[in-house]
Amino acid sequence: MTASTRKSDPEAASSPADRVEIIQAGTAAERMAALEIRRQVFALEQGVADLRVGDPDDDRSLIALALLPGDNEDSSEQIAVATGRLTPPRFRGDQALVAWVATLPEWRGHGIASALMRYLLAASDRAGVEQVALAAQLPAESLYRRLGFRPAGPIYDVRGIPHRRMVRYRPA
Repeated sequence: MTASTRKSDPEAASSPADRVEIIQAGTAAERMAALEIRRQVFALEQGVADLRVGDPDDDRSLIALALLPGDNEDSSEQIAVATGRLTPPRFRGDQALVAWVATLPEWRGHGIASALMRYLLAASDRAGVEQVALAAQLPAESLYRRLGFRPAGPIYDVRGIPHRRMVRYRPA
């Protein structure tokens, strides 16, 4: 699948979320860009020293990449600013899993993560998945609530970072 979404005409856009393009990372370069965002956010920024930014589920998952136009307006070059992954359930009736949602610090607060999540959730809905789960870092819990996720357990610690499991049921 190589679907992409563009929020609006980039020339008329006033905010990064209006210019963002969400794609499925399909090429080696796109996948490397997603891994680099993971590394910058989770390993460097959050200090998770023993973190592997790639894992075996990457091969069977939809990895989304949020792209913005580059600095040169005459160029078609785009910069990768956020990523996230949707792993389908292994068995019918199981939950899909969203993971590795990360936005580079300078691009947070502009609606890019929301656009990326809507892309992943739309893919899940098209596939007929009934439930999508994720491990939300506590500061991002309100983002996930706005997207229909609900807490599904207590707060717990992952490498010094408080998390909460959340689940979203497919809309009727």
